[in-house]
Amino acid sequence: MFRHLFEGGISFMLPIYVLYAVNLVLVVILIADYVLKRQRKNAKKLSEAILFVGSFAFLLGILGQAVGIIEALDAIEAAGDVSLGLMAGGFKVSMIAPMYGFMLFIVSFVIWFIFRSMNRFAAKVV
Repeated sequence: MFRHLFEGGISFMLPIYVLYAVNLVLVVILIADYVLKRQRKNAKKLSEAILFVGSFAFLLGILGQAVGIIEALDAIEAAGDVSLGLMAGGFKVSMIAPMYGFMLFIVSFVIWFIFRSMNRFAAKVV
């Protein structure tokens, strides 16, 4: 898992890893709010923050891929003739950051959807 940190480009993968940690903290706070039955408004803001962090991680991954592909194309242009295997390896590496960002986005979306549904159900019951 951590080898992808260096393969995918530390300048984009490190912030995505940090966003994973931020999202984990937000989820723990959100669960604690539900267990302690605090205000629903706070839970709504936290769940929206979780969704935002996941979306931001995905966009950061796509930006990392775009920057990586541009750098790779510059290197290919400078080198001239490059094998297809080398190009395929470069494109594979360029997919690491968006993949990690997309995984965080999916998890964030599921968590957001669950807590949004719980809020709507609680609002109907009360």
